[in-house]
Amino acid sequence: MKPRRVPVCPRCDSNEDVKKIAYGRLPSDDPVELAQEGYVLGGCCIRPDSPEWYCDACEETFGTRRESWGEPLSDSIQ
Repeated sequence: MKPRRVPVCPRCDSNEDVKKIAYGRLPSDDPVELAQEGYVLGGCCIRPDSPEWYCDACEETFGTRRESWGEPLSDSIQ
């Protein structure tokens, strides 16, 4: 994998323990390998407001994957 720029965590102001959140089809099926490559598992469902980064030091999630997919999503059932 090519190296990527890791942002600074907005809570603890560090990027030492920041990892990319992997959604959907993963680059590997082995969770240990994913952790070694700097990923944490995020599940299979991606919403417009799903975070992109996770800080292991302070457990903060931040950065959204997309600004907008159109109308805002609602959790209420109509």
